[in-house]
Amino acid sequence: MENEFEGGWEMRRLLLGTVCVVSILGGCVDQSTSIQSNNEQTKEINDLKKQIEEISAEKDELLTTLKEERKKLELAMNQQVDNDDYSMMQAKDIDKYPQTLYKSVTFDTDGDGEEEVIELYVNAGKMENGLFAWDDGQSWLLVLKDGEKTYPLFDDYVQMGSIDFTTSRFDKKPGIVMIKAQHSDKIVQKFTYDKNEDGYQKETIYKKENANDQYNQPASYAFFKDAYKLMNAALTTKTLPVLEASEQTLQDSQERRLIIEPIQVDIYKAQGLLEMVAELNKELNVSVDGVIELLNQISSKPPTAEQMNQLKSIYDAFKDVETNDLIIEEENQIHPEIREKLERLKLIP
Repeated sequence: MENEFEGGWEMRRLLLGTVCVVSILGGCVDQSTSIQSNNEQTKEINDLKKQIEEISAEKDELLTTLKEERKKLELAMNQQVDNDDYSMMQAKDIDKYPQTLYKSVTFDTDGDGEEEVIELYVNAGKMENGLFAWDDGQSWLLVLKDGEKTYPLFDDYVQMGSIDFTTSRFDKKPGIVMIKAQHSDKIVQKFTYDKNEDGYQKETIYKKENANDQYNQPASYAFFKDAYKLMNAALTTKTLPVLEASEQTLQDSQERRLIIEPIQVDIYKAQGLLEMVAELNKELNVSVDGVIELLNQISSKPPTAEQMNQLKSIYDAFKDVETNDLIIEEENQIHPEIREKLERLKLIP
């Protein structure tokens, strides 16, 4: 009886131990599965973090590249502006000149005591009456010749516009002033000799969005003098044939235009220069609109006695007054004698 009891007890102990072992093993399996699951989630999270970091790095690299490209573009644009507004014009051979010599002057531009030749060429022919056959646009070449050297200061096509130049002094240094008129825009550039570079320094001194006031007055004086020379020649030498023309010539439209057109050409040139002068220097504001209107009337129809009298008055006013001092630069004003004449002719607004 005692042995049976002890046997049963051993059996219960064995079963209890088995249950404990199974429970422990079950707990271990659950814990292992949980750990594995956690490891997988951690790996996924780390992978996502890595992908985010890579995308962020790519984004930063792209932004850096875009910034660098933007800087390069801005630098290129600035360099282009610098080249247009401020650059050194070196001597070089000119392969081909435009068709016609438009204007030529001599001036000592480098201060060596010898005058250089400055020429302006245009790719436009002249008609039988001596006037230019203009197109919508022309190629222009402004060149300075110093012995065997040629310095192309401007060489380009200008659409609906023109090029002109004059000479002046800037801070007592000789220079060339060029005006480019295109559509309603005007640009004025000066060229001065640089001995160290053996070239001509180009500098934009006026355009609508950027005016360099320091050089406006010297440029305005030079253009005013050129405009006055054109006016004086047109309204005296070229006007005299009109005043002396016979009634038959004035009645014939073709013959009348032949003697009127040379005056008109010079007055239109003077008008363009004077408009630039007024923009550079308001104190030198002169308008030839009234003269142009009178010439147009005479050109379109046989002139009346009153129109011929008006033309004779203009002729007399320019013929009678002679002065080399058109402008008193120290006072920045037109010489009083010249001003009185222009006011009498209603040429000063």
